[in-house]
Parts: sequence; C-alpha cells; structure tokens
Amino acid sequence: MENIKYITFVCLLILMVGCAPQVDDIGDVGIPPTSGEIIIDDSDPFHPVFKAVSENSFIYIWDLGNNQKATGQIVTAYYPFAGNYEITCAISGAGGEGFTTSTTYTVSANDPEVAQLPVWKELTNGGVGRTWVYNTDVETGSPDYCYQTAGLEELQTYPDAWMPSWSWGQCVQITPDIKGEMVFDLNGGLNYTYHHVAGDAGVTGSFILDADNRTITIVNPYILDHNIECTNPAVTSTGVYEIKLLNDEEMVLWQDQADAEGTGWGWSFKVKE
Repeated sequence: MENIKYITFVCLLILMVGCAPQVDDIGDVGIPPTSGEIIIDDSDPFHPVFKAVSENSFIYIWDLGNNQKATGQIVTAYYPFAGNYEITCAISGAGGEGFTTSTTYTVSANDPEVAQLPVWKELTNGGVGRTWVYNTDVETGSPDYCYQTAGLEELQTYPDAWMPSWSWGQCVQITPDIKGEMVFDLNGGLNYTYHHVAGDAGVTGSFILDADNRTITIVNPYILDHNIECTNPAVTSTGVYEIKLLNDEEMVLWQDQADAEGTGWGWSFKVKE
C-alpha cells in the first residue's frame, strides 16, 4: 500500500511540473533611437523629398505641415503655395520608444501650374483674382441669391429653383450684404477678402480649396450672409461649403445644415462685371 501511495505522489508531481507555465527568455529588446535629423532634397521646390536619418530606427510617422500625413523613412510632399511649413517626424524602433524631430520647410513662391488647374482657375481667374457678387438684382433681390432647400436634390433643378416662389421666405428680403463682394486670388498665398459693400476697406482672410472633393473652406472671415436667418451657427462657423456649380460666370455654394430633415442653404454668385 505504501508503494502505491508513493507512485501516486510521484505521478501527481510530474503532472504538476508538466503543467507549470514556461517563461521564455526574450532577452534585450534593443536600443531605441535617441537622436536624428531630417534631410531635405529640394531640387524640385514644390515636391521636396524628406528623409529621416537616425540609428536604431525603423518606424517613421510624418506630419508634413500641409494637412498631409505619411509613413516611411523617405517621403515626398507637394507644396503649391508660398509659406513656411512645419515638418515633424516621430521616429521609433526597438522597444517602441523614440523621439520626434522637426524642421521648417519654406516655399518662396506659388507653383505657377496651380492657378491653371480646374476649379482653381475658375475661382481665382488664373490666380490674378476674381470678384464674386450675388447673382441677383441688388436693388430688388430677385431672383433669390440664397435659399433654404428641403434637400440637396433641389439644387439639381438649378437655375429654376432660384426664384422667390421656391424660397422659404428668408431671402426674398434685402439682406445686409446684398451689395457685398468676395475676392479670391493667389497673389503670394491663398487670399480671400470680404467686402460688406463694394469699395470698403474689406476684411482679409484665407481659404482652403479641395478641388478633388469640390469643397471650399473660408478661413476668416466668412462668405456673404453666411449667418442668414435659419442657418445653423454650429455649421456656418466651420466655413466649409460644397461647390455645386463653378465656371467663369457663376458659382453656387451649398452647406448641409446637419439636421434630421437634411435641409441646407444654397448661395448663388456671379462674376462682377
């Protein structure tokens, strides 16, 4: 009987040892990068090539200062407009540790090809400047120059929709900016100027144009009558508009008011004669 107990005890001990978790010796995870720099090849000033140089590194995450993000040790960016751009690269490697290095890239002049691209050319008259006014009779405000839509599909009936009978009563009246002007140009940068009335000093801002997605963002101050009655202040404050029509004569901007009904506001402009 004693022998049986002993054998049973040994078997249990073997089972317990066999089930014990095994810990692998993973060793040293490596030395993380601690220093480095960004090398710039600006032989093409509008399409510079950035290279991050650092020992013990293999992960590179870039912020190119122009709303572009990128990864990789060597990246190329496009800077069509004059200005100073802050370039940063988060560098890491072994152990997931690392550091961030940065530099400033300066573009001294606009890329002359940008002003001739579709949307850019129509908006800015090839970069030299284009003045937009309401597409209406400034004395009567008819036909409507802006109106509240029941949905984006109503803009498909342009220009027939731009009549007082289609308005929801907000734009038949003469509004404060009825004789105002908006000027877009690329003279040394992305320039936007708002005029309450023609000939005043104006207020200067800037703009962001996404030609591919056909949106424009006004960066100070605002478009004509951006806060007309019934607009959503939380939306208009973003300054973002969809371009629904743009040629050498007319421009229609539209803004979803982000409500449950899918309503929005449309603004109709024409080139100042």
